[in-house]
Amino acid sequence: MGYEMLALETIKLNRTFGDLHAVKDLNLQVKKGEIFGFLGPNGAGKSTSLKMITGLLKPCSGQIKVFGQCPLKDSVEVKHLMGVVAEELQMYDRLTGIEFVEFSARMFGVEKYIYESRIQKYFSMLDLETRKDSFIMDYSTGMKKKLSLIVALIHGPRLLLLDEPFTGMDALSVIRVKELLNELKNEGVAILFSSHILEIVEKICDRIGIIQDGELQAVGTSKDLLKEYEVSSLDEFFTKEKVL
Repeated sequence: MGYEMLALETIKLNRTFGDLHAVKDLNLQVKKGEIFGFLGPNGAGKSTSLKMITGLLKPCSGQIKVFGQCPLKDSVEVKHLMGVVAEELQMYDRLTGIEFVEFSARMFGVEKYIYESRIQKYFSMLDLETRKDSFIMDYSTGMKKKLSLIVALIHGPRLLLLDEPFTGMDALSVIRVKELLNELKNEGVAILFSSHILEIVEKICDRIGIIQDGELQAVGTSKDLLKEYEVSSLDEFFTKEKVL
């Protein structure tokens, strides 16, 4: 894979917590304009990997490259390249939705006419237009997830990292988010996301990586993985004892 095509690369990435080896020699590559699904059971190492990529955790060894830059050495530059939606959301409940997004945009130095245009687009696309002036404390879990996605996109990132992005969303919201992710992909944005909703992963991901016990077990298209392991769906993949 050509270096110029890579948005994200990890090389022999390791992280331990005492005697627990949470991530072991992780070699991961995500291309520009690709939706990459990062799957595995609870405790497999997904969230730890994402925290190292975003700079929240320091690796014990190995390298991380975001468009060729290291999140630990070039933290400010890399933060402008990335948008992140964490599984556990951290929000200012006493701000309105639009206040929170505007605050985030100003923190990234986004010009007013740009973030106002993006606010109009994303609030409308994700059905939050009528609730933009409501306090975040009054948002449902699904609404908070959609708001956090808008915050992640407000500065125009080139790499999007999503940890369980569909939690709490109704069927229509899931459809809208899927449409948005495909639009971003077509614009060249790289997307890495973890999810336990295997049906969605199977439908929208260009490639999938399976991690278990901190080790990357398999990488490929959904079609190739199903053929290799002789299963008909990702649900069957994860329930077959020989795979796990």
